[in-house]
Amino acid sequence: MAATLAMSFLGHILFLKSQVPFPVMQLARMPGGQSDSRAAKRRMELLAAIDTLSSHMRTTFTALSTALALRKTGTGEAGPPSTGAAHLAFVLGPSVGAARARIVYAVDGLDVRVWGERDDLPGPSRRPRSEESEEGEDENSGSEEGPEGGREEPEGDAEDPEASEDDALQPPVSRSPSPSPSPSPPTSHSHAASPTRELAENIAPVATPRRANTYPPTAPRPPAQTYAEEQQALRVAERLLSRTLANACAEESGGMSSELAPTQTHVLLRAPRRFAHPAWIPRQNLTRSLEGMLQSFLDDVCVRDDAAQARKSKGAKTEGVIVGCRREGVSEGVRLGGRGDAEDEDEEDEMIWWVWDGKIVGFADW
Repeated sequence: MAATLAMSFLGHILFLKSQVPFPVMQLARMPGGQSDSRAAKRRMELLAAIDTLSSHMRTTFTALSTALALRKTGTGEAGPPSTGAAHLAFVLGPSVGAARARIVYAVDGLDVRVWGERDDLPGPSRRPRSEESEEGEDENSGSEEGPEGGREEPEGDAEDPEASEDDALQPPVSRSPSPSPSPSPPTSHSHAASPTRELAENIAPVATPRRANTYPPTAPRPPAQTYAEEQQALRVAERLLSRTLANACAEESGGMSSELAPTQTHVLLRAPRRFAHPAWIPRQNLTRSLEGMLQSFLDDVCVRDDAAQARKSKGAKTEGVIVGCRREGVSEGVRLGGRGDAEDEDEEDEMIWWVWDGKIVGFADW
């Protein structure tokens, strides 16, 4: 959901900041016209860049969640999955330093866990021992509950002397091999052994379902959300975001809407050094300025006092939204500070800023 809302928010920004003549979703559905025109090429390049960023954004939040989870366990605070905060920045301008507009996208309540590991199963070292113990219990219970199964082999063995005695009592007709009398003893033997085989076949399937049912789930799993329910939740969240931005634009200040000449949009992410994704490039030289910009925005939103208003950063105005899953307000986790000031912090846990290696350029021709 964080990735979907981030892309939806970016589409609103491009339209509100006059970077595209129509909303991005409408641009994708409109006919292209002359494909060799300059406007058509810019339109196709922008749509291709947004599509690439959309695919990268889904894996970005997964990698960020894993990096934050490893950062948390590295300081000795290992525990169950928790939530954290994520910060994105969209900077409009020829470069990040010469920004014409800065927009922050903050997520309060990001699921922080190591992706790729299953929480509903015990560790690999414990599972084989439990299986062996359960199999041993099945074998013991089978020997205690089914004593007839242990008598099957003695019955089969007892029949062999009887058959041999019958063969000994019969007078020998001839020492030469004869096909007619020889099948009679095996025939009687096979008929005598058939009840035992039928009994074994009737008993064998009984143990199979018992053994299959001896592995109860080790931990209760939450009910899985269906694809339709997931899509419905995403649509509701996107409509809520659109309505919030529309209400902000209806105010006297105009919200985020402004007339800007078409320029480049830079996408930046705040993540630990251990964060790994092929589409993001670390830019430590931008960390100081972007940290100040983000701190000023969060103070303005979370504190809302005169001191925060006086600490506004210079340059372009910083705008943004905070997406959270709590109704009582923004949690302390979305704010900066606290962890980065620790002296014993691992270097891989330091939060720096990363730049997406793609290129999004607006256009006005149509």
